[in-house]
Amino acid sequence: MQRICFKESENISVRIMGKEFFRKYQLIWFVLICYLMIAIVSIIQIVIGIPQFSRESPTISGFFLWFFYIFSPTFAAVIVTTIAEGKDSLRRLLKGYIIWRVNWVWYFAAFLLLLAPLLVGVVYFFIGDTPGIDQSLTVGSVVYLIGYGLVSGPVSEEGGWRGYMLPKLQEKFNALISSLILGVIWFVWHIPLFFIKGSSQYESRSLFFGIIYFILVMSIGLILTWLYNNAKGSLIITILGHFCFNFSSVLIVSILGLMPTMVFNIVGGVLGVCYLLFILLYAGYKRFSRKPDDELPFTPPTKKESEPEGIEAQEVFSSNKNTKN
Repeated sequence: MQRICFKESENISVRIMGKEFFRKYQLIWFVLICYLMIAIVSIIQIVIGIPQFSRESPTISGFFLWFFYIFSPTFAAVIVTTIAEGKDSLRRLLKGYIIWRVNWVWYFAAFLLLLAPLLVGVVYFFIGDTPGIDQSLTVGSVVYLIGYGLVSGPVSEEGGWRGYMLPKLQEKFNALISSLILGVIWFVWHIPLFFIKGSSQYESRSLFFGIIYFILVMSIGLILTWLYNNAKGSLIITILGHFCFNFSSVLIVSILGLMPTMVFNIVGGVLGVCYLLFILLYAGYKRFSRKPDDELPFTPPTKKESEPEGIEAQEVFSSNKNTKN
């Protein structure tokens, strides 16, 4: 009887230790699970030759692989949160999708990612050489592009990147460092798309485009951190900002034909730098926000947590000094 009880208690201890290990390294598990998902999809698509799901290639197999790829960050976030923290934390994660009562300024700030380049595009249209509106597009085509652009990235990714990973990083680092770490992971997540036929990355792949793409991913990541931190952790706002950023090139270059792709990339880069300078100068690099810590959608690292070794060493030194006296 005692042996049975001992084995049961030993099994319970192992499970608890396993869960604690998973919880301690949950960010690493999140990245590994997310990357494993896209690796499986990418290998299948590249080896078999299944093109990216799109209006031009609407295959069932392509759709399921595309769906699995784009939702991998959110799927990974749900899996890791459920195992490491339980259902209550999962509900808090998903709550971000229904936080809409925020100051209208943040809706405007998100929409500005589309409005600003659009205004520049209109000016360029009258002074530059542009192809003009694509006459072959129908209302149905435009609706499809909007729907596809909304799901393929903003809705599918934000639960993982901003809903889960960003607040976890900001509990350890400042907003700038957290955004840069997330930006690199986010860019690497996009790399397989450069080798999958039918994706926008595949059609434009080159070393120059890869560098521009990296800069754009890092830039939008910083801007979305600012929106997230100031809009109560609303994923609706980050989804809107993500969508406006992605759709701006489709609208300005492909649909309206206001400027060529190269000019748009230059304009987007300049506007992005201006946007980021404003954020850093106005809100600061530590929080990307002027709000007090208790109003932020995460628990910022305190001075004691960020400098544990120095504090512990000081306490030990003081105790030794008192003992000698």
